[in-house]
Amino acid sequence: MNGFLYLLMFFFAGVAEAHMDTLQFHFHRSVFAYFTNSTYWDPTISWKNKYKLRDPRYGALFPGSTTIFVFVTDAWHLMKFFRNIFLFLGLFFACQYVYGDLASSVIAAITARVAYGIGFSAFMNLLLRD
Repeated sequence: MNGFLYLLMFFFAGVAEAHMDTLQFHFHRSVFAYFTNSTYWDPTISWKNKYKLRDPRYGALFPGSTTIFVFVTDAWHLMKFFRNIFLFLGLFFACQYVYGDLASSVIAAITARVAYGIGFSAFMNLLLRD
């Protein structure tokens, strides 16, 4: 069963990434363009939802709205959250399938998530900013 679960998790990660790419690169010719709440679905404007008055000059809308809870502010970040959850669950279930050891699987998934977070934060907040 775990062999199926890790494949299913990776499948759903791909589905979430397809949503992300569609929102980011093809929004105006996608099904999302017909949704009534464009301030949530249209990534050209929805990224502002994380800020007070939808303006970065006024700071975060609520604690964590620009970091840990950004996934509740717009569709693109929600899909990114799902993609990441499914990727790390897929890794967990793949480790379960190969090794069959719960502790090792949890440690592998958490370690991978921490390494991913460090890499993202280091480049996003330090190295890629002017």
